[in-house]
Amino acid sequence: MKKLIYTIVIVIFFLLALSFHLKNPQSVTLHYFRGMEAEIPLSVLLWVTLFAGVLIGWLAGLIRSLKLRRRLSKANRAVRSLDGEAV
Repeated sequence: MKKLIYTIVIVIFFLLALSFHLKNPQSVTLHYFRGMEAEIPLSVLLWVTLFAGVLIGWLAGLIRSLKLRRRLSKANRAVRSLDGEAV
C-alpha cells in the first residue's frame, strides 16, 4: 500500500512539474563568472535552484544529526561507566 501511495505522489509531482514547465517556456540568460552565460528555460532554472536548496538543507540536517548521535553515544558511554562504578 505504501508503494502505491508513493507512486501516486511521484506521478502527481511529475505532472505538476510538467504543467509548470509547459506554462513557463520563456528562456532566461544566466550570467556567471568570467563572462560565462547560459540560456535556459525559466522553469528549469527554478527547479534546479529548488533541488539545490533541498540538497543543501538535507546535508545541513545530516551534519547536525551526526553531531547529535556522536554526543549521545558519548553520553551513553559515560552513563554505562558510572553504572559500572556504582555496582
